[in-house]
Order: sequence, then C-alpha cells, then structure tokens
Amino acid sequence: MSETIVMPKLGMTMTEGTITEWYKEVGDSVTKGEPVLMISSEKLNQDVEAPCSGVLLEQLGDVEDELKVGEALAIIGEEDEKASAADKQDTNAVSVEVTEYEKPDSSAKQPSMNAKTEQTSRERIFITPLARRMAKDQAIDIETIEGSGGNGRITKRDIERVLASGSFKDTPQPKESISQQTAAGTSIGEGLPPMRKAIARNMRESLAQSAQLTLHRKVDADQLIEFQQTLRNKVSASHPDIKLSITVLLARAAVLALQEVQSMNSKYHNGQLTVYNEVHLGIATSLDDGLLVPVIKNAQQKTIGTLADEMKKITEKARSGEAGSDLLSGSTFTITNLGASGIEYFTPILNPTETGILGIGSLQEELALTNEGTVTACKKIPLSITFDHQIVDGATAAEFLSALAKYIESPYLLVL
Repeated sequence: MSETIVMPKLGMTMTEGTITEWYKEVGDSVTKGEPVLMISSEKLNQDVEAPCSGVLLEQLGDVEDELKVGEALAIIGEEDEKASAADKQDTNAVSVEVTEYEKPDSSAKQPSMNAKTEQTSRERIFITPLARRMAKDQAIDIETIEGSGGNGRITKRDIERVLASGSFKDTPQPKESISQQTAAGTSIGEGLPPMRKAIARNMRESLAQSAQLTLHRKVDADQLIEFQQTLRNKVSASHPDIKLSITVLLARAAVLALQEVQSMNSKYHNGQLTVYNEVHLGIATSLDDGLLVPVIKNAQQKTIGTLADEMKKITEKARSGEAGSDLLSGSTFTITNLGASGIEYFTPILNPTETGILGIGSLQEELALTNEGTVTACKKIPLSITFDHQIVDGATAAEFLSALAKYIESPYLLVL
C-alpha cells in the first residue's frame, strides 16, 4: 500500500516549506528512513525521510516550490500502485479546480438541472503551489497551459515558458488575483533565498505585531574582565575546552537579571501573555547567508562553565547546518552581540512574540575621573535593550538594565 510524504512542521511558527533538492527521482527505489528530498523553512534546512520502503511513484512539487505544512510532497509504494497514486494526487491540496481560474463568461447560461452531473464533469487541473501563485500573479489562464509534470501537472517551468513566450498578455485577469495584488502587493521576501525570506517574514511580523523601543546604557566592565581572567587561569588546566568569553558571562548576568525582572522574560502571542520562570536563552548566531537563533533551554539551571559549553555547541551546530527545529525554537529572551564588528550601540529587533532582546556592543576604552580627582582609563560595555512597549514600560526595561549592570560590575555574584 502506498504512503504519502507530507510537508513536516519543523517549528511552532512554520506554515510552509520550500523544496530545496530532490535526492530521488520517480521510479527510484527507496528504503525506509532514507532521505528523499531536502526542504527549507524557518531558516532551517532539513532532510525528509521515506516513511516506508518501495519506489518513488510521484513527486508532487518541484525544486523551489513552496508547500503548506501537511501538503503532500511525494508518494511511495510498489511499482504497480501508480494508478492509486494518481487517485491520491487527485484529492491532494496541490490540485485545484478549473473554476478557481475560470475566465468571466459573457454568455448567460441556465442553471444546471443536475448539479451532481455538472460537478462530476468538471475537469481538474494539477498544478504545483508555486506555479499556481505565479499564474495568479501574472493573470495567466491555466486552462491554456500544457503541464510537463507527472499526470500533466503544471510546474514553475511551464509558467516560466509561458511568460517567456508572451502568449498570456491578452488573458483577462481574474478578479480574485487583482484584489489580492491590490491588498497585499508583492509577497514578503519574494525572490529572496529561503533563509533570507524567512528572516524577512519574521522581522516584518515582529515589527507589525509589537511596539518596539530601545534603551541604551554603558556599564563599567573592568571588574568583569578581571573576573574573566581569574576564571580562565583557574579552569584552563582542568577544562581546556571551555571558552569563558565575555559573551558567556553576560549571558549568565542576563539570566540572573531576568529572574529578578521576570516581566522581561515573557511572550505575547495570540492575545495571551505568558511570563516564564524558566529562561530559554536565544543566542543570535551569524552565518554567511543569514542569522539563526539557537536556544539554551533552562539556562537558569546552568553554571558559567555549562553555559560556555552549551553556547559553543549550539552555535557550532547552527553554523554547520546541524541544528534541528528543537534547537531553533522556544526561546523566551534573546541576546545578540555585535562587539566583534566594532559596533557600539544598535537597535536589535525582537524575535517574534518575545518581550525583550539584549544587544551587546564592542568594549569602549574611556577616561574617567576617580574619587581622588585623578584621571584613569576604564573599559565600558555598551548595552541596548529592545522591548515591547505593549508589555512593559521603559521603567521596567531600565530596571532590567540596572539589574544587569549590578552583575557585570560585581561579577562574583554570577557564581552564587
């Protein structure tokens, strides 16, 4: 009996995925658990495995096609099951009735006396989701297109062929397409690579759903730097793999500050505010083609050494493409560090639904006047906290920065 591979849901916010690569072609043998194709969504590439052994009977989408979660990607079965595979495709969401794209009919027709017969006689057109959207956007009548895919399915390549020929230009545009274009315009992230497209959608969603404001503050870092050197000297011999960076210490300070000002450790989603006791700390990680935010779960339970070890592991997985959806979801607060780029202050954008994100700038060398009236050099860390003004006020965000400053300027509190 044939089985259908569907678009998996890789994260809480995932609604659709993009086919990135097919590893198997129609007619190829597959083994249960063997990767059949790669998909991309939510800034994550993921192999989709075969649910059973058999033969790949159908590919229900092309490379670069976007399909909604739960839509069919492929059908696997025995070679003699091709007929039943076609039946499955006929009921799948990737097929659409011609009536969705019918041209306006100027001739007045009498209502059918036999609705059941009329419905049965309608021809169904198979078309991939991406090709369907392209046809609507360009006002192409899909009844005039001969599909090159399996069972005559219309694909992206077929739409591109029609666009190149220019034969669609006199086709009337369906009213639904006009209204959609007028209301929505170009789709967010249209034409961008999958990762950039996901980032574009997340950032636009973040700005649309929240009232973001950023506060800036510098904090004396001399004691923190001295504390870092002391710890390094003590653990270097016994734990040479632990990297005690300033970012690790600031992460620990942020976790403790969040436990003092818990309203900053919250999410607002679908009209519901949730304040968390646990701190699931997102660490913004830069890649060549974008940004990922792997998460340290239950960071409030981690020692400085454990935080350092986990931060190293999750960022390495993110950069190598090994991070799964569980590692890239569930954060309650995020930190992002642009210190290595020489940036002092900046305005980080909230991860959607989170209340706060902490931006860390580069260490600044400054001159300060001591109590004795002498001038001395000191180092300062610029901090930027962006928060959702719907959830907390500026006074609360300032209280969080004050708590954070306390731990930075008295770093031995980090080990208590």
